[in-house]
Amino acid sequence: MPEPTSTPPALVLVVEDEALVRMTLVDVLEDAGFKVLEAAHADEALQHLQAVPRINAIVTDVEMPRGSLNGFELARKVRQERKEIGVLIASGRAAPQPGDLPEGAVFIGKPVHPGSLVHLLHTLLGAQSG
Repeated sequence: MPEPTSTPPALVLVVEDEALVRMTLVDVLEDAGFKVLEAAHADEALQHLQAVPRINAIVTDVEMPRGSLNGFELARKVRQERKEIGVLIASGRAAPQPGDLPEGAVFIGKPVHPGSLVHLLHTLLGAQSG
């Protein structure tokens, strides 16, 4: 009798320049059952997105001094090239202005409550599969 096929955990790319914040986000997401990749800035995120075709969602900070794009620009690029990827943008300082958020992206203010983060990601992933 064949083994039942199980769905692999969703793969989330966390893009955050602050190492401690990034590690906390990764811990929260891994504890919630997600598989996680990390990037310290948008350029590193774009490398992951090119190399790993099965990324399901991206969680990005807005202000990242290193790299050529901020989080809003990264989100727009991701949504243009890979519409199937859920996009969650977080910031403690930069609120989105008209045109900053690509269609289907979600913005959340920092500090992000772990339960809210996990809930929003599940919601985004559900919307992407539907």
